[in-house]
Amino acid sequence: MKKLLIYSLIFSLIFVTSCGSSESEKKTENSTAEQTNTSVEENSEKYWNEFTIGAVGNTMAEMKFDVENITVDEGSWIRITLVNEGIDIAMQHNIVFIKYGTRKEIATQAIDAGPDMKYVPNNDNVVAASDLAMPGETVVLEFKAPPKGNYEYVCTYPGHSEIMRGYLIVK
Repeated sequence: MKKLLIYSLIFSLIFVTSCGSSESEKKTENSTAEQTNTSVEENSEKYWNEFTIGAVGNTMAEMKFDVENITVDEGSWIRITLVNEGIDIAMQHNIVFIKYGTRKEIATQAIDAGPDMKYVPNNDNVVAASDLAMPGETVVLEFKAPPKGNYEYVCTYPGHSEIMRGYLIVK
């Protein structure tokens, strides 16, 4: 009994010390996300902008990203956690960051890329792309912010890019 009490106490102490508070993204009223925190990784400091973006809705009419705008500093690191809240098999989603104004070109090429390439075309206008998240899944995408300018993000699963999109502003 004494050993059980000691083990329980040790486990509780380890659990409490390992559970820190995490920084969460800041959203303004118009679904704009902004930079949030700094972390140290592999003995070198990287400035991380962390965002959680939900792929919401379960029909073509309802689906969308729940964050419409992201603003980051040039050269900073971006970590996107894409949460697919859909339940229907047609609600497969990814998040693809592209040069502004190339959405239709990328969407057309994504169909040709097909499922083997996770609907991400081999195109210089693609800045970064996540894996496909099946309904109920979460995927993480990490990349370095591109040069200053305006960019878009879309879901390139066939038929989704017209509705599922947002903007990345790099200062």
